[in-house]
Amino acid sequence: MVQFFKQSKPKLATQAPLDVTIAEVNSHGIGVTRHQGKPLFVPAALKGEQVRVRIEQQNAKYQTARLLKVLKPAPTREQPFCPYINDCGGCSLQHMAVNEQRALKARTLAQLFSRQGITDLPEPEWLTDSATQGYRRVARLSIRLQGKGVALGFRRSQSHQLVEIEHCGVLRPQLSALIAPLRTLLNALKATKQLGHIELYDASEGVAILLRHTGSLSAHDLELLVSFAQSRDLALFLQDDNSRRPLHVPFSLYYQIDNIKFSFTPGDFIQINGPLNGQLVAKAQDWLAPTPNHAVLDLFCGVGNFSLPLAAAGHAVIGVEGVMEMVEQARGNAEDNGLDQAQFYRADLAADFTQEPWAQQGFERVLLDPGRAGAEQVMPYLCELAPERLLYVSCNPVTLSRDSLPLLAAGYRLTRLCLIDMFPHTVHCEAMALFELS
Repeated sequence: MVQFFKQSKPKLATQAPLDVTIAEVNSHGIGVTRHQGKPLFVPAALKGEQVRVRIEQQNAKYQTARLLKVLKPAPTREQPFCPYINDCGGCSLQHMAVNEQRALKARTLAQLFSRQGITDLPEPEWLTDSATQGYRRVARLSIRLQGKGVALGFRRSQSHQLVEIEHCGVLRPQLSALIAPLRTLLNALKATKQLGHIELYDASEGVAILLRHTGSLSAHDLELLVSFAQSRDLALFLQDDNSRRPLHVPFSLYYQIDNIKFSFTPGDFIQINGPLNGQLVAKAQDWLAPTPNHAVLDLFCGVGNFSLPLAAAGHAVIGVEGVMEMVEQARGNAEDNGLDQAQFYRADLAADFTQEPWAQQGFERVLLDPGRAGAEQVMPYLCELAPERLLYVSCNPVTLSRDSLPLLAAGYRLTRLCLIDMFPHTVHCEAMALFELS
């Protein structure tokens, strides 16, 4: 999200506690007031609250403080559900009511567009789900040598240090329940110095684990890993610097939207919130509104998350992805679901793709779902294709607002806007914008 201050080697401060009133909350969810003529940032404080703090760091431009006590809480203050809230760098908005979290994200999105000079925005719609805990079906756990053992957890806020955890309230329960047993397993391995991190995936038929490591694992370690997976009916994959390989796979790995199965391999990108992903795909299809004679281009298509439902609705779809392994996965998914209306290609989307054979047919509808870096290099070529409707699905509103400028300059109008609360209790927000050619 947008940065409201920049950390630049602030000096540690040892001061007596002071009482302040919070004037506002910035886009990071951090309370802001002024003290001695400088902004004072107080994490976990809400607008209007009177709080007791201790200044911990300061420089010539700003100060940061630790919240010691809430003297007069805001009416919307919530009791955090996570015991690691003060250390973990993840769900930093647990103290804020969910509706207030969403209002904060909507304000931040409007501010980002305003900074680009775009102020005439359509009223944003929302995609939400009632489950604001236990929603993550994908997680990455960091591994770090600590003393003579191995620590397992998440990164500390604004740090590379590790916060060791026993459970996580936003993970699917079956993933959270694996954290403690996995730590015990890792500490039983001989190659603790070769461990990288662990990725967890909750697929439709069971849980999959990807263990990243450097160097080779001994027969002893491989036996322990397989035994762990077998005893818990888990799928287990290993990945080193050169390859990814299955070690124990007792079931098929896929997620499902309606009757469509999306097979994937650990390491592939999939949306972490299943119910919200289903809503997102349905909303995208509704907004694009292709007719039977409309060809649809899906850029950054991944394993076919948007392409295959569009094809299942009877539309011809070209999906394009930069990673060949993902293209092959998408092709296999189309074949497995009997959707020959969807075809997939690999292309460097930072280069001119307009002369590729698949691009020559022309497209009335285009959907793109880039990574956090956005699609700045793609915009000139999309404007050259000149589709009637272009739907931009964004995991980073900063780059969405930036990438909107060339589309507006090319004669497009931003006609619909949607916020997707894919990550409750965090400042992260996904958005979707529909552009129509005037």
